[in-house]
Amino acid sequence: MAVKIAFLSFAHMHANGYARQMLELPKGTVEIVGIWDRDPARAKKMAKALGTKAFASRDAILAKRPHGAVVCSENVRHREDTLACAAAGVGVLCEKPLATTVADAKAMVEACTHAGVALMTAFPCRFYGPALRLKEQLDAGDLGEIVGAATTNHGRQPGGWFADPKFSGGGAVMDHTVHVADMLRWLLGREYTRVYAAIGYNRFALTKKAVGKRTVDDAGIVSLEMDNGAAVSIDCSWSRPAEYSTWGDVKLELVGTKGVARLNLFRQRLLIASAKTGRLQESCWADEKDGGAPGEFIRALREGRPPSVTGLDGLRATEVVEGAYRSAQSGTPVALPLV
Repeated sequence: MAVKIAFLSFAHMHANGYARQMLELPKGTVEIVGIWDRDPARAKKMAKALGTKAFASRDAILAKRPHGAVVCSENVRHREDTLACAAAGVGVLCEKPLATTVADAKAMVEACTHAGVALMTAFPCRFYGPALRLKEQLDAGDLGEIVGAATTNHGRQPGGWFADPKFSGGGAVMDHTVHVADMLRWLLGREYTRVYAAIGYNRFALTKKAVGKRTVDDAGIVSLEMDNGAAVSIDCSWSRPAEYSTWGDVKLELVGTKGVARLNLFRQRLLIASAKTGRLQESCWADEKDGGAPGEFIRALREGRPPSVTGLDGLRATEVVEGAYRSAQSGTPVALPLV
């Protein structure tokens, strides 16, 4: 029997990719039962593209009793949409960040736990082949104990609601810290104990153009300590100009007692000389395993088990982000966890 999936919003561009990955799973695995979006025109457009139905309300689509829902609404609306799913007995794959505050993330985890439904945070970086191979090396002890990590997640200002903190909850630090913070927790099996951050606002031309009179962070250096004393840095900027050949990157350099490892997650790429754009472009083909995060969500629903990436993982990443903003405001380190 096909797993029935509802999409709650296509506000985040990752929703398109998740839908594609689900439809690429073996025939009969998934049925997209419909789409609800606060933007009715967008819902109708995506429903037509995916060969499904647009619903007029969230209650109406959840009344169809899908097995799971993909929540890709604006960041500040994740809590509302997830709690509605939990109340309807529907599992959730929620776009990162899980929430914009620790309080909201905690409420989402508790609601889904109480309802007995799955809550998975969309951290696709865990499912890329290079990351999985690095995880195998680390688990085998090839690098010894990791004592330090220098990481980046650069990108381009997405524009739209991402540049409006009323909907995004924050800028580059909110958007780009969570991926790498989660990867390191997963790779190393360690927890964070302290965070210190320096954050810049409206530093880059795309941000200034997108935000107008509003102010949003587009540069950040987040320094962390893990429970074994390992020191971590995350450069999480929206520093890429519109002319750059790629959208962004995820890079890690890990220093262990037995060796050093460097990971460039999106190095699997094609170089395209485009007559249309007049510049060299890069396209990452990235070997995501078994349908990536959406595939894991579908398997978890089908098998009646918790997903390998949980709501708690999303909560821990949100703690790093909230702690970073608190630290930047106070100028002092902040102890983790926050709850």
